[in-house]
Amino acid sequence: MNAATRVLDALLAQLADSGIEATRDAGAFYPQPLGVLVGLPSLVGGTLRGRTYTVPVYVVSGQPLSTPENVSALYDLADAVAASLDVATYQPFDFRGSAANAEALPAVQLDVTASIELLASEV
Repeated sequence: MNAATRVLDALLAQLADSGIEATRDAGAFYPQPLGVLVGLPSLVGGTLRGRTYTVPVYVVSGQPLSTPENVSALYDLADAVAASLDVATYQPFDFRGSAANAEALPAVQLDVTASIELLASEV
């Protein structure tokens, strides 16, 4: 398994340890009523022994944000994800699923910076 995949697994495990269910399967992802999707990592730095990635994490609402309760639920989960992943900021986002003509869903995007040590086979 490569470093980028191990970073994804580590973020999913960190969220699970905090009691937050998340997935990295964008093809099967549909939030009901809310969901957390871990996106694909971008390599932003590295050393001889490690790699640093930025990984987008999306907190997505399957319901319109037309009520205070729906807005509150989205941001409560976003706050929990931010606390679990030690992220200080996030921003609103229009999430488009994998269907070609899918409507955008209301979401919050967190950009997580994660570093991982390379395995001997990756050096």
